Amino acid sequence: MVLSFQAYRAFLPLTPSSSSFLKIFPSIQLGFTSLSSSSPTKSFTIMAASDHYTFGRYKIDPKEVFYSTTLSYAMVNLRPLLPGHVLVSPKREVQRFADLTADETCDLWLAAQRVGHQLELYHKASSLTFAIQDGPQAGQTVPHVHIHVLPRKGGDFEKNDEIYDALDEKEKELKQHLDLDKERKDRNMEEMAEEADQYRKLLL
Repeated sequence: MVLSFQAYRAFLPLTPSSSSFLKIFPSIQLGFTSLSSSSPTKSFTIMAASDHYTFGRYKIDPKEVFYSTTLSYAMVNLRPLLPGHVLVSPKREVQRFADLTADETCDLWLAAQRVGHQLELYHKASSLTFAIQDGPQAGQTVPHVHIHVLPRKGGDFEKNDEIYDALDEKEKELKQHLDLDKERKDRNMEEMAEEADQYRKLLL
């Protein structure tokens, strides 16, 4: 099953009550944006301390991660298909979309929504593609649920649906990188960390 969504400037702010949230999770440190209480885009970021993130059986360096909540995280892509092509994944290792809990599902999509909105603005795009390859026959190569988020511009693909074939190829390349230590034309850690730092500032 392939789950894919096209969005056009769709964004709803995530606005939990900070007081009630802290009563439930008193040990979590929250970083709030410095927006007025009347702002319709007031949001929050949960700062998670970790020496690495798990992606299937692989470990992801925190330098590659630019956004994190209690249940999800977003990371830059080794070989982005388009500028701003990133991955959003649940922190818990979950192979199939149907195996996510209700809370994980909501958190994952809210994270993808917020990340996508900011990257669309940053890259001066006009639309977004959200795609999940759910299972090996759908093109999933790393058995850990992840959403591809891609800012879109007119003419970035001759035929719009060609992007899904391209995503299949990128999935294969991703697994090759994670599995093999061979000569390749990948971005190095410095490049990826620099990009993650730029995106991290958008989501403070």
